[in-house]
Order: sequence, then C-alpha cells, then structure tokens
Amino acid sequence: MQAANYAPIYAACLYPELAESFRVKGWALAVHGSLARDFDLVAIPWHHEPVAPQRCVDGICHYHGLTQVGPAVTKLHGRQVFALALKFGECFLDLSFMPTERPNA
Repeated sequence: MQAANYAPIYAACLYPELAESFRVKGWALAVHGSLARDFDLVAIPWHHEPVAPQRCVDGICHYHGLTQVGPAVTKLHGRQVFALALKFGECFLDLSFMPTERPNA
C-alpha cells in the first residue's frame, strides 16, 4: 500500500474551481501525473485569444490563495511551466501552458 498523499485535496477541492477559472480565460485544464507529490496540470488553449499565461497565474494565485514559486520556465515544445504553492502545508501545483497558435506562423 502506498503512503497517504494530497491527491484528495487536489482532485476534489481544487480542480473544479481551477478548471472553471481557466475555462472563462480561454483555456482547457487537464490533470496528468499521479497526484502523489504535486498536482500536475496542463492548460491547453481552447479559444482563439486565451488570456496570457502569467495573467492567468496571477489571477488564480490571488483568488485561490496560491503563491508563484520562482519565474516561469520554458520546457520542451514551448511549454511555459509555473510552480505554485498553496499557503498551507506542502501542497504544490505544477502548471504547464501549451503554446498558443501564432497566426501565419
């Protein structure tokens, strides 16, 4: 049996409101990973002009009581990745934004 982890908090308490926050900003939010160490999320552009990733992060940090840990990092395939911490305990979100399509690119 595996040790208890934060998966119930991530899935039940955070995901529904985060997904709605992202939806109204033009992003679809998907969960990936085991949820054992942190909450891995991927934001996928779902509207022709989604809100900029940093602006999304600033908004959810303010509304949901999260703190951005360090600057965003660009990873493989142009993913922009943000590390976010909840203000209680050892809970973290690893939030990746897929790049948006550039017109005439």
